[in-house]
Amino acid sequence: MTVGQTEGGVCDAVIIGAGFAGVCLGKRLRDAGITNFRIVDKAARPGGTWHWNRYPGAACDVQSHFYCFSFAPNPDWSRKYSPWDEIQAYAERCADKYGLRPHLELGREVKLARFDDASGLWEVSCTDGGLLRTRHVIDGSGGLHLPSIPRFAGAESFAGASWHSSQWRHDVNLAGQRVAVIGSAASAVQIVPEIAKTAGHVTLFQRTPNWVIPRRDRAYRRWEKWAFRHLPAVNRLYRLFLFLRYDWLAYPIVRTAGDSLPRRWAVSQFRRLLNESIPDPDLRAKLTPDFPIGCKRVLLSDDFFSTLTRDNVTLVTDPIERFTRSGIRTTIGAGKELEYPADVIVYATGFDTQGHHLEERVLGPGGRSLREAWAEAPMAYEGCMVAGFPNYHFVTGPNTGVGSTSVIFMIEQAANLILQCIEAAGENGLIAPTEQAMRAYDREIQAALAGTVWAGGCKSWYKRADGRITSLYPFSAQTWRARHRTLRREHFDVWPRRPA
Repeated sequence: MTVGQTEGGVCDAVIIGAGFAGVCLGKRLRDAGITNFRIVDKAARPGGTWHWNRYPGAACDVQSHFYCFSFAPNPDWSRKYSPWDEIQAYAERCADKYGLRPHLELGREVKLARFDDASGLWEVSCTDGGLLRTRHVIDGSGGLHLPSIPRFAGAESFAGASWHSSQWRHDVNLAGQRVAVIGSAASAVQIVPEIAKTAGHVTLFQRTPNWVIPRRDRAYRRWEKWAFRHLPAVNRLYRLFLFLRYDWLAYPIVRTAGDSLPRRWAVSQFRRLLNESIPDPDLRAKLTPDFPIGCKRVLLSDDFFSTLTRDNVTLVTDPIERFTRSGIRTTIGAGKELEYPADVIVYATGFDTQGHHLEERVLGPGGRSLREAWAEAPMAYEGCMVAGFPNYHFVTGPNTGVGSTSVIFMIEQAANLILQCIEAAGENGLIAPTEQAMRAYDREIQAALAGTVWAGGCKSWYKRADGRITSLYPFSAQTWRARHRTLRREHFDVWPRRPA
């Protein structure tokens, strides 16, 4: 009998995704004495979003000492905001440290998760033909792995190379090349400053300007790294400081729509950075948002604005009309078009974060799909479970996204609730939230979201076409922790897998 399998080929749990969610849940399962589980991921190594997002300049926009597990502090971060390769290496070290390698099934993509009514087990089918039977499914697949690529007329006619930022072609040398970057949000503000150093010319196509404030990134000094390594209390206190800073300063910026000191401070930071970086008033006007700060994701960068003043960088705000064999044409008014030549096109256009990539392929009791359950809107009790889908757990389900703290913190708290659900179900039990509890929770979440800046007039990936916000969590990180500390049994149904 191998690790991760019981007699009869039934696992206690199958974790979908080997990113930070998968690593955290794997570690927590082992802590609970559960060793018969598998972690399935289509990638060739653990790391999740950091395995895929390896574009030039890729880095986290949460400070390093808070973008790590509380149980695995890393004293060796090189910078305040770590580059992708350090984060990827950290994830792999954690997988090794907590004995997860034997549980990993990499290069396997889940195509279907089906609840078997006869046995009360989940059957997880993979694209390679493999089948895993399990008591619990823990969905840690996250939302930053399905590229969102807009459709443009003539895209197939472009003669050069093109790719999404998460599918970076490291085999293509951009030195001296004419590079068109579509999109000006989170990935673009990291990509453009980096590739502009060697590219012949960079043309940035911007649909909507964004609020950008200084990141103030720097390398840690030798004495700081010494203190982090040899004085564990320093590491813990610094992490606590960052937690409180994000919850007390960043959270009020993005949470409330009204006037507040944190919001005024953030706007002043944007204006100062813009004015100091860009002397041209016309260019400043093109980069100034017309919506409240926080309505869309607030971006962090020290060099994005200044990069736009380089001789080899052009900002284009005219709408894209179509692609041609040799570049991109925009509409400049009165039926006129202007073409911008390009050898390479990069889509810095983000990800599809609405719904769930498996919603058609998660079939609960009676063959009811997650998509059917979410016909009205995606919702999950405390972001972790859906009524009518017993023993199927989300780590970062609907309304769990954050714009003001570390997602790893959120993952750790969600793990608390998931482990309690597994314990409550027992070896032969099924557990699911009641429909009443799930809908009451959703009403609470949506009522709170209605008063946030996210509900404002801007278009963002936070919202669906009907205006409903399904991505973000409206309360503080401290509230999230408190609500996931203890399982409220009265909100759940628990019943035996087989009739007695």
